[in-house]
Amino acid sequence: QNVIPNDILKIKSYTINRLTKFNLIDRLTHYPRLGRSGMLTQWSLIQALLLLVLVPPLHALDSVSAVKKVVLFDGELTDIWECREGSWIVDADGNLTCQMEEVVQKNGKKRLRGMGYLWTRQGFSDFVLELEYRLSKQANSGVFFRTDPNDPVQGGLEIQLLDNEGIREANGKVDPKKQNVAFYDCQAPSLDASRAIGEWNHFRLSCRGPIMKIELNGKVVNEVDLREWTESGMNPDGTQNKFKKAMSQSSPTGRIGFQNHGKQVWFRNISIVNLGE
Repeated sequence: QNVIPNDILKIKSYTINRLTKFNLIDRLTHYPRLGRSGMLTQWSLIQALLLLVLVPPLHALDSVSAVKKVVLFDGELTDIWECREGSWIVDADGNLTCQMEEVVQKNGKKRLRGMGYLWTRQGFSDFVLELEYRLSKQANSGVFFRTDPNDPVQGGLEIQLLDNEGIREANGKVDPKKQNVAFYDCQAPSLDASRAIGEWNHFRLSCRGPIMKIELNGKVVNEVDLREWTESGMNPDGTQNKFKKAMSQSSPTGRIGFQNHGKQVWFRNISIVNLGE
């Protein structure tokens, strides 16, 4: 019987949280000798296949992020991004922030409105996006992804960024599916991990196929399986949404963007792991 050296399948050196298919395949295919015939025993092969199947895909993302992470913004607005001229700037502190413009309404009154979205030039399918954001009072913004910039609301997906308390004070209530870090108009967050207005929040969005996980300040606040959204205009819990097609039919790829909805929001330390490469 062929005997596998003890360290070939030592799980304690690859905790389940950090194990990836690539780690295991590399260990199994590059070990120089596996007994007289150089073949795996049947039981060891079964162990290996079980590990490949059982490791949760989103948990495994942590182990590749350090290798594949690409900085999208670290104090300089480069040609990675595109937007209307002057609508997004780098402030004196090196943070990315949106700008407003004064417009005259039909009734003759003036008001400030946002000057538009900021978009990556590149599209992404499966990825881990990390950033820090800060909101002003009553700010309403969002992180768009897998989105067509020509039709952001109907042509993509959004994680809401919102001053829950500020909007509640102004409007009397906030729809749970439109609260901070909600899967916009589709699923409310499981908890509120937001920091006070004016403080920085750490945001992490992981997407692999139809599975999405949103983390805020180190806590998982929303987990989504798009396959559960099978009808246009409807959520799995029976409530309605504003979307003309089922979320399960949304595009598997598209741009990442930040919304400017008329109140100031700031971003910094933006990076991405592109799992499609």
